Amino acid sequence: MRMTIYFKPIIIWALFYILAPHSAISQWTTTQSEDEMSGEKRSFAFSERITSTTPMGFPYSGTTARLAVGCDNNSEWAYIIFSETPNLLNVDIEDGRNRIRTRMRWDQEIENVTLIQRWGANSLHFINPQPVINKLITSNEVLLELDWYGENKTYFRFSLDGSSNAIKNIRNECAKY
Repeated sequence: MRMTIYFKPIIIWALFYILAPHSAISQWTTTQSEDEMSGEKRSFAFSERITSTTPMGFPYSGTTARLAVGCDNNSEWAYIIFSETPNLLNVDIEDGRNRIRTRMRWDQEIENVTLIQRWGANSLHFINPQPVINKLITSNEVLLELDWYGENKTYFRFSLDGSSNAIKNIRNECAKY
């Protein structure tokens, strides 16, 4: 009888966790920044931090990624920021940067995208951000494929729960600048 008393809170907690809306578990966050010298303001929306779908080996084990959208008073951009600098294969080397052609799957639709990585940067910027931002707003999930050195094809699966509201919020902030 005593065991059932101790297990009731655990069962209640487990049911709450399983039945809780997914958006309560996976959320996007927003933040603002201001350049102290110029006074320029920017707003950002970030997905939660995730790891690759299959664990990577040393020295990339534990590498996390976040999708991000940024804006200021006259432009928007989209990018992926990593906890470690991505070391990617099959890139086109340009002046001071790498051009990466890869695939993304938005829900069930696969498309080719082009990303730019400045040498040494831990972020990959979308060369054509507006269609990406539109899909971040309208899709539920995105899967990114990267040809990571020593890891072959590496995949990052991002939940887009909360992305629409977060992007709307930063757009409202940027309209004030």
